[in-house]
Amino acid sequence: MKTPLLALLTGTTVSLIGTAMTVLAIPWFVLHSTGSPAQTGLVVAAEVAGLAVAAGLAGPIVDRIQPRLVSACSDVLAAVAVGLIPTLTMLNLLPLWALVLLTALLGLTRGPGSTAADAMLPSAAKLAGTPISRASSWFEGSARAGRMIGAVSAGALIAFLGPAEVLYVDAASYLASALLTATLIRVHLHQDKPKAWSARGHFAELREGLNYLRRDGLLAAVVGMVMVTNMLDGAYSSVLLPAFGQQILHSSVLLGLVASTSSAAMLCGIAAYGAVGERLPKWGTYAIAFLLAGAPRLVIMAAAPPMPVLLAVIAVTSFAFGTINPILLSQLYSRVPESMRGRVFGVVGAGALAGMPVGALLGGAAVQFAGLTTALLLAAALYLTVTLCPFVFRVWRRLDEKGESSGDHVGGAVA
Repeated sequence: MKTPLLALLTGTTVSLIGTAMTVLAIPWFVLHSTGSPAQTGLVVAAEVAGLAVAAGLAGPIVDRIQPRLVSACSDVLAAVAVGLIPTLTMLNLLPLWALVLLTALLGLTRGPGSTAADAMLPSAAKLAGTPISRASSWFEGSARAGRMIGAVSAGALIAFLGPAEVLYVDAASYLASALLTATLIRVHLHQDKPKAWSARGHFAELREGLNYLRRDGLLAAVVGMVMVTNMLDGAYSSVLLPAFGQQILHSSVLLGLVASTSSAAMLCGIAAYGAVGERLPKWGTYAIAFLLAGAPRLVIMAAAPPMPVLLAVIAVTSFAFGTINPILLSQLYSRVPESMRGRVFGVVGAGALAGMPVGALLGGAAVQFAGLTTALLLAAALYLTVTLCPFVFRVWRRLDEKGESSGDHVGGAVA
């Protein structure tokens, strides 16, 4: 009975190893080819925009079709999209506009798979007899483990193979994830009676997910805050960090070391929260962790410290980051009924991602016209402002309430 949960966690890890390689390889490829942070931001913004659109539109589809099928098909299509990038590069058939289109397509293919995996987790945890708070920590941990392995591998492979060739490894990881999902994850969710598809019906179901969030003030606050912080993280991961690696570290290997240190520390934070999180106040933990995780790393990076100091700061701030998502995921899983998960998770995913393409574009423009140091300090000031919100607005105190969805209940779920 534990096989679906183990397969889901393993598939997530494998898929995100390749995704982490893409996150470093594509910006490095564009920076190396064009020398333009603004064009780098444009390419990454296209991928994240596609991901955000697909995550929102895919919600009703996941509720209509079993998410196992959606996840496997999404991974196969992502493998094709990412594999075309190095292939067309070798044939000298990849101008900037074509790369923008391919990365947007990659985002569109990844969105449904991410929504489907989120929707499968509670049922897989129930089959395994695992509390949802613990399963969500494991799920987040598997994602961080994949990113950690992928980041350090990408840094080395970019140096030895080149950024375009690394994307073939990414394509292989998507295919492996699809195989695991198709063969080992036997999770079937309760679904509403099937309806004939129509554009009006599809968007009506999206509105149902949005209305569910509006009725729950805490979940609406979560989406709003994460939208802004993800905008800043989009600027960080797509432009600020690759530019830091190129202009300050002068090494893709050291850039991979920074990214892998971040993922490793996040994994430790997730594990620590999984072990003791149920005994901690969720509001206080969330508020302090977000305050530590955001602005400090950006300020220290702006100072261009020695490598040991930089890695220590990245480790501490990323450890704090690791405690955030398990808190938010457990709230989602315990507050949203099973039959609504696709619609609600799709809207949540789209809202969380909506700011990232904006952040990538603004980050690229800021580095291009104001310089890396100024861009880092501006991002730090905005991050500090946003992460003070949980201390100011009382809605966040509801994190310490026991969340409970109306209708279907998730076995073992706790707030």
